[in-house]
Amino acid sequence: MLNPYPMTALVHVEDEVLENGPDSAEIEFRRVTKTYGAIAAIEDVSLAVRGGEFLTILGPSGSGKTTALMLLAGFVAPTKGDILISGKSVAAVPSYRRDQGIVFQSYALFPHLTVRRNLEFPLEMRGIKAAEKAMRVNRMLQRVHLNDYGDRMPSQLSGGQQQRVALARALIADPPILRSTNRSERSIAIRPAPD
Repeated sequence: MLNPYPMTALVHVEDEVLENGPDSAEIEFRRVTKTYGAIAAIEDVSLAVRGGEFLTILGPSGSGKTTALMLLAGFVAPTKGDILISGKSVAAVPSYRRDQGIVFQSYALFPHLTVRRNLEFPLEMRGIKAAEKAMRVNRMLQRVHLNDYGDRMPSQLSGGQQQRVALARALIADPPILRSTNRSERSIAIRPAPD
């Protein structure tokens, strides 16, 4: 059964990205279908997103936006088709090996950790040494204008401040792919390849 609520993909492309040509795709869906029983959450989706592009997937509830990001993240596997990151199939690659940052709709901050510890967590998972970790955390706190909030708990922050901590945590490990979600759209940003 075809999903009655199709999603729409909008791609914002910087001028210099266009010069890279079609072979520079960083994320590619090749005829991807994901079914749950008889229902196709997404069906025969093909798209390519290049370095430096920002993709927003729009659509009503049930249109497949979250499914597309779950597939990209590796939380679910496609029923048919393939997903490539930097030209390599990631069908058999677990989610924790995909080097992606994510900002969840609910922010998913650890409530028992300070802002600083929330930012340190992804760095610890990557084995970053203490001095480098402290430097990155301080730089990121400055970047999101929360320099004086490192010792606060998430419950002591406003909603906007919590959102900035979630964004900072997603960016702190410098992932090549950043995904974010909200109620009506899902977004993917890809860092341009170094010169």
